[in-house]
This record gives sequence, C-alpha cells and structure tokens, in this order.
Amino acid sequence: MSFPFTINKTHYVGGSTYRYRLGKSEDLSQLEVALSSASIPFSWFNISASQNNNKFTIRHPTLAGTVDLTITLKDGGYEVSDMNAALRTSLINQGYFIQNTTTLDQTVYAALRVNASTYSIEYISYPLPTALPSGYIAGSAITFPATAKGTQLIIPSSNIQTRLGFTAGTYPAVQPTVLTVISSSVVPVINDVSNVIITLDSCYNPYNSNSQSLTSISPAGVAFSRTIQYTTPALIWCEQQSGVRQELTIRLVDQFYRQIELTETDIVLNLVLRRKLN
Repeated sequence: MSFPFTINKTHYVGGSTYRYRLGKSEDLSQLEVALSSASIPFSWFNISASQNNNKFTIRHPTLAGTVDLTITLKDGGYEVSDMNAALRTSLINQGYFIQNTTTLDQTVYAALRVNASTYSIEYISYPLPTALPSGYIAGSAITFPATAKGTQLIIPSSNIQTRLGFTAGTYPAVQPTVLTVISSSVVPVINDVSNVIITLDSCYNPYNSNSQSLTSISPAGVAFSRTIQYTTPALIWCEQQSGVRQELTIRLVDQFYRQIELTETDIVLNLVLRRKLN
C-alpha cells in the first residue's frame, strides 16, 4: 500500500526549505519514500548585488580623453544576450549613443556576445567616429575623439569574472582604433546551479555523501522564469531513518549542497510513502 502526499507553497518556511506535518506521529523505519513528479519554477538569480557580480565598467572615448561608465545589472536571471541588452540600455540612459533621424535606430559602441564555437564570451569594441555622422543626432553625453578610438571593458575584482569569463583587468589593454573583438580567457559560468538536489531529512541513503539526498533534477534546457518539470517512469525508493516523526523537512540545494535562493516559492513536489517490501 502506498500513501501519496504533496509539498507546495503552503509548506514553505523560508530559504529553500519546506516542512510537511504528518497526520500523526509515525515510526518511518518501516517505510520508503520516492518523488513521483515535481514542478519547480526556475527563479534563482545568477546576477545580484548579494553575489557581488552585478557591475562592470565601460571606458568610453570622449573629446577630452575617456570617461569610465559603471554598468549595473539589476538582480535577475541573465543569459549573455540579456547582459548585452542591459549594457546597451545603460549606455543609452547615460547618453552615450547616436540615433538615426530617419529610422530612429540607436547605436552604441560596445557589445557582448556568445561565441559557441570557442565556448567563450566576446567583447566587441566599436571605434567612435571623429564627428557625428550625417543623418544622426547625438546622445546627451557623447562627444567624439580627435582620432577614431574604441571602447574598453573593465572587469573588477568581483564575481562578475565567473559569469563573463574575463579575469580582472581592461580589455583590450590598449585603447583600440579599429573594430576589435576580445574573447574571454576562461570558460564562463553563466549559471552555477547545474542540478537541483531535493533532500528529505528523514531519508537514509548510506551510499551518498549526503545521506538525506532523495533525488536530483537538472534545469538544463529550461529558461529563467520557466518551470522545471520532472517525472519518472520508475520510482526510486529511499529508506527512512528509524525514529518517530510528526513532520518532514524538504530542502532544495545545488550540486554542492548549497541552499538555492528561491525567488518564486510556488513549487509542487508529489511524493509517495510505502511500507517496505519484504
């Protein structure tokens, strides 16, 4: 005989922890538990002020020399394309752009992109012209250098290095005069949660370094803010620790057993208890 039960947001107690109260006190030593399905919103940020990875600088040419512009990313879940969009928006908001008077297209002189063939992120530095091109209007802050010069990316000594794959420094090291593409020097880690491990405090798994591990779910292929769906054709049963319990505590952690900081707590975990088979 099996006994299904569901964990949802009503059982949330903080962090990435959920607590389910059993209908009665029970010695679980003669029971096994399995996860039959799960729905988990992909809601943990990979960029945030608390992770110290939300800022970098663009050194922008001007008539007088250069100006350093801080790019601050709002807390959120980012792909490289999102970071580039935020970079573009920040430069425009700070007045460092030109705009076509006919099409209204806006041009900035720095960009980020993925190079899938080299497993890297590229910074693109575009040279500013020496004067405003015909048919354009200038942003409120941009001025033009006496000779064509490009922008530079400045990476601070912070955790943004991990996300972008550039170590602390200035890229390119010398201000360029032509279009220049610089590749990240180390493999970028855009999202460091490669597996969501579900732990149950009553589990007894002697063959795992964390004996409370129930199962793991990969978010691969799921975009930020979408829902990670998990089902299994064959239940994986986990023995339970001996002792009488009246509640179960479930936690969501990453592959290193670090707490996942959930922004959306509306998860659904469908679990099953059954008596041990002889």
